[in-house]
Amino acid sequence: MLKLVVDDTWVKASLHCHSKASDGVLEPADAADYYFSRGYGIVALTDHEKITTEYGKRREGMVLPGVETSKGRTKLGADYHIVAIGINDPAIIRLPNPSEVIDYVNAAGGVAVVAHPYWSGLVHEDLLALDSYIGIEIYNTGCDVEVAKGYSTVHWDSLISSTVKAWGLAVDDAHRYYVPPVDADGGWIWIKAGDNNAEDVLDSLRSGSFYSSTGPSIGRLEMSERSVHVELTPVTRVNLVSRNGTGLSVEVGQLMRAIEMWRKQTWRKYLGIELDSLETEEKDGLTKVFLNGRNLKAEAIYDREGLRLLDIKAKFGYQYMRLEAIDQHGKIAWSNPVFLK
Repeated sequence: MLKLVVDDTWVKASLHCHSKASDGVLEPADAADYYFSRGYGIVALTDHEKITTEYGKRREGMVLPGVETSKGRTKLGADYHIVAIGINDPAIIRLPNPSEVIDYVNAAGGVAVVAHPYWSGLVHEDLLALDSYIGIEIYNTGCDVEVAKGYSTVHWDSLISSTVKAWGLAVDDAHRYYVPPVDADGGWIWIKAGDNNAEDVLDSLRSGSFYSSTGPSIGRLEMSERSVHVELTPVTRVNLVSRNGTGLSVEVGQLMRAIEMWRKQTWRKYLGIELDSLETEEKDGLTKVFLNGRNLKAEAIYDREGLRLLDIKAKFGYQYMRLEAIDQHGKIAWSNPVFLK
């Protein structure tokens, strides 16, 4: 079961960004300030082949040391890019291959993430060839705005379907910051920070106690074999994604269409194939919808801005399940998967 209750112990985090210590346009301190001034509480500076520590004492938030290092050769002849977080040992840079890097990071108490699989041209076999990384970047702002290769959710689902326990992270990979196309403040995670120390943050990364986003915020999320409950800022669509052709999608426009069809006897018979009843309540600008079907029971709450609550009870029978929510601007939030079988 997955249960997230986002409260004051959760912090917005940017876990992949670059400074002038490698090829970014901002000094390390200015890169950190860029994020802290925008409501982030955690920044990981991950310069290329360099662990950046000269960023000054920060009172606004937490700066985690890290590095992005390129190693090895993939099936299509590219490099693996590994982002190591919570590491302050330059010996990692001299290691010859990605597997050794990941093992070294884990032994030193950090976490390793496979960066931008789509941008790097990684295929499924490349990701299976490595192990012990916590996850992959499922969204990378820089790769998106520069060459339209920012989304790697297909890679993610292939991994999870192969029973690999991999979390999904949204990041910026910022280099340009203010220079168009702007590659910063576009992808982030919200993470349970505990007592707001580095070890708590790293533990939450290992355990998957975070969700990723480019816009929507999740307030509460529970997923199990028999139920899904999510409360969030308004979105137009919620998807439950699973293996192969299994899953479920709820879209506000389609839900409104179903309500109208149910109210007309001539159309209700078509919905009756799947629904036994559909009831609505309207109050204070909110519409509540109660659906009873042969295979599920569901409640949804929406208003003119979008869906705010979804509760589904069913025997899903999925191998795994992850949630993604899309708002009216096309921005997305992703939960980590819960493994059901």
